[in-house]
Amino acid sequence: MSSELSREIAAETRMRLEATNMWFGALVLIGGLGLFLYGMLMMTEGLQLAAGDRMRKMLEKLTGGRVRGVLVGTGVTALIQSSSATTVMLVGFVNAGLMAFAQSVAVILGANIGTTITAQIVAFKVQTLAFPLIGIGFVMFMVGNKKTVKYTGQVLLGLGILFLGMELMKAAMHPLKESGAFEHWISSYGSHWLLGLLLGMIITSIIQSSSATTAIVIAMGAGGALGGDPTAALNIAIPIILGCNIGTCVTAFIASIGTSLPAQRVAVAHYLINITGVLIVLPFLHWFPDLVRAVSELFGSGADDIARQIAWSHTIFNVGITLLLLPFLNQFVKLVKVIRKGAEPTAQRDPLFLDPKIFHGADIAFEMARKEISRMANISLEMLKTSVGFMKKLDRTGKKNLLEEESIVDNLASTITSYLTRVSQETLTDEQSELMVGLMHAVNDIERIGDHAENIMYLAATKQENAFQFRETEKGELEAISSKVFDMYEGIIAAFEGSNPEEAARFQTLEHEVDQMASRYRRNHIIRLNMGKYPPGAGVIFLDTLSNLERVGDLANNVGHVVAGELGRL
Repeated sequence: MSSELSREIAAETRMRLEATNMWFGALVLIGGLGLFLYGMLMMTEGLQLAAGDRMRKMLEKLTGGRVRGVLVGTGVTALIQSSSATTVMLVGFVNAGLMAFAQSVAVILGANIGTTITAQIVAFKVQTLAFPLIGIGFVMFMVGNKKTVKYTGQVLLGLGILFLGMELMKAAMHPLKESGAFEHWISSYGSHWLLGLLLGMIITSIIQSSSATTAIVIAMGAGGALGGDPTAALNIAIPIILGCNIGTCVTAFIASIGTSLPAQRVAVAHYLINITGVLIVLPFLHWFPDLVRAVSELFGSGADDIARQIAWSHTIFNVGITLLLLPFLNQFVKLVKVIRKGAEPTAQRDPLFLDPKIFHGADIAFEMARKEISRMANISLEMLKTSVGFMKKLDRTGKKNLLEEESIVDNLASTITSYLTRVSQETLTDEQSELMVGLMHAVNDIERIGDHAENIMYLAATKQENAFQFRETEKGELEAISSKVFDMYEGIIAAFEGSNPEEAARFQTLEHEVDQMASRYRRNHIIRLNMGKYPPGAGVIFLDTLSNLERVGDLANNVGHVVAGELGRL
């Protein structure tokens, strides 16, 4: 009786210890995952700060064809360590008109490859590197005087924390490995690939990082939680990896809600690429692990190195689907357009290049703001040309259209300013802070140019209502100074669009000529008025028009200072 009681007590004690160990293991797993994600975030931020404007320039080179698109997608994703983030950026770029939808598909394929680099890194036995990297990175970050040193330190610090989180997740697997219940669950579920697929999809959809899901699976394999047999463990891991490739698409899908039709097609393409890949692999699921082991061993991994094999399964899947789809990219683009049909809405009043719901990092945000400001400037230039033309003849429709354009300029100015204010809340370098101030100045000056165009329109309306007429002298002078102002403003807008300080400086020299012309014409006209050779009412309209054009020249010159980086002269 006592022996039976002892056995029952021992069994109950083992069950309680097992339950306690499982709960403790789960908490350690969550803590390790938190460190892993935080380290990845810190490393990504450091890489972005170190890369600065280079990431934007990489994306600007996408027009070179599909292969270049894949390479750029791989490079950018390797830099920011997240295919979801890259695809969200693509949604924003396509929505803003910075990139065509067809271009984005090749980049998505590259992003899928780039995100596997994290898995390859963490699959190595890096436990001895974690603390040295944290120590070296901390010292560089704290005492580094140069930005490059500080950012490099941040990258190393983040990488060390990422490795530490990985080791914690591996350690968390030991209590699970010792659990009979968990071992039974794993052995039962391992034969059901659909459960693994769903598990990978759900986990990745929740944490929105296929790299993190892959890291968890690698930790489970390395820690023995998937069983002691490497072959069986790989068979269990592969469906989860396939599922995480589908689950990672949810981030871009959420980001595409409320965007333009081409931007929504980016999210559809991401889903379709990864689902197609999974459907291609599923019929060969029994042979796929053999391919993974062969490739893994080809690159020097041992036959029982389950961590490396899991990482290679992720890479082989994404490289394989890229090689299969790349030759048929045009047909794939057409298929996506068939799946996601619709007419593209046009709304000139709203921003075309800004999406306040999606933030892509300071450099990308500034580039989008620059394009929106350029659009705003071109609208104000057309307003200016139209209003000066009204001095010859003003019609009701033209007046209505110009007032609508003025409303668009005001709306854009408000939206761009709010967008830049949001960007200012991020961590910016000194150069980025100066650029942000300059862009805000440019927005204000361009809005005021639109106001002066409206003023000239009202002066033209007064001239027409009172049947005032300009003589040939005044007509010639207005045509001369307005032509000079148009040339100056057009040149500075082009310099602003191309970030060309030399071109801006060349057109800024016209501002002095505009001032001289305005002063000379004003002086001559006052002499004519004093001699009684000109109606006073028409004379006032002429002088006010001169003043408005002269002021436009001053404001355009201010925009030129922004391009030249001479904020102190504003």
